[in-house]
Amino acid sequence: MTTQTTVKIDEATLNLLQTAFPDLSRNNIETLSQAGVYEEYPAHVDICQEGEEGTTLFILDQGLVDIIVHASDNQEILVDTIGPGTYFGEMAFLGETTRMATIRTRVPTRLLSIEEEDFMAIAQANPSLLRTLLRQIIGHIRRTDRAVINELNVKNAALRKTYAELEAQEALRTQFIATLSHELRTPLTSIKGYLSLINGGAMKGDSLQLALDSITRNVNKMVGHTNDLLILYEMHPKRPSFEYLAVADLLIEALNSARSVLNDHATPVTIEIDPDVPQVYADRRGLTLALRALLENAFKYSPPNAPVAVHVSSMGIEEITIAVSDKGIGIAQDDQERLFEPFFRLEKEQGATTLYPGLGIGLTIAKFVLDRHDGRISIKSTPDVGSTFTLHLPQK
Repeated sequence: MTTQTTVKIDEATLNLLQTAFPDLSRNNIETLSQAGVYEEYPAHVDICQEGEEGTTLFILDQGLVDIIVHASDNQEILVDTIGPGTYFGEMAFLGETTRMATIRTRVPTRLLSIEEEDFMAIAQANPSLLRTLLRQIIGHIRRTDRAVINELNVKNAALRKTYAELEAQEALRTQFIATLSHELRTPLTSIKGYLSLINGGAMKGDSLQLALDSITRNVNKMVGHTNDLLILYEMHPKRPSFEYLAVADLLIEALNSARSVLNDHATPVTIEIDPDVPQVYADRRGLTLALRALLENAFKYSPPNAPVAVHVSSMGIEEITIAVSDKGIGIAQDDQERLFEPFFRLEKEQGATTLYPGLGIGLTIAKFVLDRHDGRISIKSTPDVGSTFTLHLPQK
């Protein structure tokens, strides 16, 4: 049983909203507070359930709640426990009324609830509030998805130790499906949310351009995932066409592609090509994909603005090497042996909370490409120092 209390615009309410939505200005916080209603819940009750419809955003004022998702066998998986100053139910504000998780009170809890209809009435007259809140909510969705992926992968790791090879392969398949679902859900949710707002007339002028730019970036991200999956699934894309190519041209094409996939990632990159390096005999499409995978990994697993270096050299008349070096998190020796397995990913740095996106197939594709070139990939890496991936291509 819940009780409701109409919100009085007081300092405590404003501070709660400012904590939950730090990107909003004070004026926007005061405006948003007008749509709020306080609700109180006893311990061990479901505020909302996975799969049901809902149009309410909740901000936690007092107490603790558990975020729970259900596995395919209906087993409950505790994803997180959150406390005051956090929020949930944000999907309702993006035009998605189906709840993605069950929220259950752990102790008596007090919430500030805001209905989508009340919020939109206010947001129509305050476009800056709409834009800022939408950006923060989309970021929150990605962080939540990462937590779900990580929790599912932990469960799958435990299963692999318990079951035989057949069950282990099924667990790997389940992990991949979960990862792919969440990697696609965030850009799809962002696109759907912006299109809903555009169709409703809420995005105009600069706001409309911002929405269209976001839609374009997210479409490109999904196209990249889809292309990678098709290559991996077929494992024999169209017959390679070998020709003599300038390594510089391949690197520029791969770098532009990697930056595009990662939304114009701004990591500085230096390219050094020794003067005696000849043209390489290679399949343009395949080798560009392999180089892109190495660059994306270097960007993804490095701190912001940490430099990435590419060095191309010729080992006599026998082979050409292309080395991509970063100053990122590095890779433990045990993990290096599994890097080229399909869907294997370094979820996070040891002891850290940062979670990394991706499907875990880039290096699998790179190895496949190098095998077709009768080449190989070598790795030198030290945890907390950085990594160097080197492509070894025989000269023809």
